Amino acid sequence: MSITTELREWFDTYRIHWFGRRPEIEPMLDRIDAELAERYVALPMDADGVPIRVGDVMEWCDPDGEVTVTCEVDAVGVECFFAWDGANGRYAQKCANVYSHHHEPTVEDVLREFADEVRRCCDTADTIAEYAAKLRLKEDE
Repeated sequence: MSITTELREWFDTYRIHWFGRRPEIEPMLDRIDAELAERYVALPMDADGVPIRVGDVMEWCDPDGEVTVTCEVDAVGVECFFAWDGANGRYAQKCANVYSHHHEPTVEDVLREFADEVRRCCDTADTIAEYAAKLRLKEDE
């Protein structure tokens, strides 16, 4: 609901106190709506079509599916966002549609990755040790 809609409803509710002055106020509310419409910029969308907002954590994956860049959104622009680039010590503009929202891996994600790794690799002992550490399993005492 826009602020002008709320104002129109407020004026309708308390019109008795305005003695018919709503016609004078209506053009002002229309001008506010027009000004807001001119200044509106749609939020950029990530690779999955999800809007990107300030504070979101985004990730970029290389073609092999490995996350290589994770960053927090500090500002948004037209089809882009801005985030701190620690490697270069400055803010950098990022193309929104090549990033996805970051999510912490679930147990299912880790197990899926484990299964893929076992299929690719013949050294299952090291692979099991690596993924057991990721799952932070504790031996029963």
